[in-house]
Amino acid sequence: MAWATREQARAHWPDAASLTDEVLDVLLDVAHEQCAAYAPVLVYTNPPPDPLPAPPERYMLATVYQAREVYAAGQRDGDTIGLGEFVIRARPLTASVKSLLRPTAGVPRVG
Repeated sequence: MAWATREQARAHWPDAASLTDEVLDVLLDVAHEQCAAYAPVLVYTNPPPDPLPAPPERYMLATVYQAREVYAAGQRDGDTIGLGEFVIRARPLTASVKSLLRPTAGVPRVG
């Protein structure tokens, strides 16, 4: 199940409007895979409900943000991997994407 649609990407990332559907699909697929590898596993009852509930909204936003990062990495010069027009800059998940996927809980402070 995809966490973000083209429409959601275009609503939260203005530059996505200039991308073709095919390019945006690739970016969202890559971002989804990266985010899914980092995010906590979504736990359902056994047996799971049918249909499965939608993931949290923050997962959608994290996927869109990471798609934007992957796109931007391919637009920069410098530290790149690849040859010719097929180059990409290796980029880890940003802090904002990580915090959307694994929010830190507040810790009570005494004293």
